[in-house]
Amino acid sequence: MKVILFLALVLIVGFGWYFMKGKVTRTHEQVRDRALEGGFGRAMTAGPATKHLAMMGRTLTLAAEPERTGNLIASTAMADARVTDVRPESKALVIQIDGSYPVVRAHLLPDRTVVGVESFNWEMGFPQGGQVWDRLATAITNTAAHQGIPVAEGAREFVKDEAVLDREVWAVKG
Repeated sequence: MKVILFLALVLIVGFGWYFMKGKVTRTHEQVRDRALEGGFGRAMTAGPATKHLAMMGRTLTLAAEPERTGNLIASTAMADARVTDVRPESKALVIQIDGSYPVVRAHLLPDRTVVGVESFNWEMGFPQGGQVWDRLATAITNTAAHQGIPVAEGAREFVKDEAVLDREVWAVKG
């Protein structure tokens, strides 16, 4: 009897959670839409959004051979709890934060490595992942300095990617 009561309770809680989660998601979408439509919402998010956008534009150039910088970047990135994947591509490493966005790419060139955000989601009035990328970039800079690798910082600009229709994605301008 206790097993049946327990299974019934799990089933009821599961259905309740499913419907509440959907309601919260719809509510968040409505709040976001109202904030974006109203001047007050824009005014409230303009300053912090600009700060986050500047964090997303931060780039690093590590002056060392690609094997050394690739290993440094991969190990430093995987040490961060919000980094979900680091995978190699042709002459690059792709770092995923929180499963999908932002996408950070490290271009492994023969004499240097350039790493920075290539695209990100814009949700609830803010670029998503700015603090994580800033924390990761600082960790990469500190680790490189500890290993004697010179690091130069730069900046990128972003524009809204009009080709993506199902969500608001921003990509490197250019």
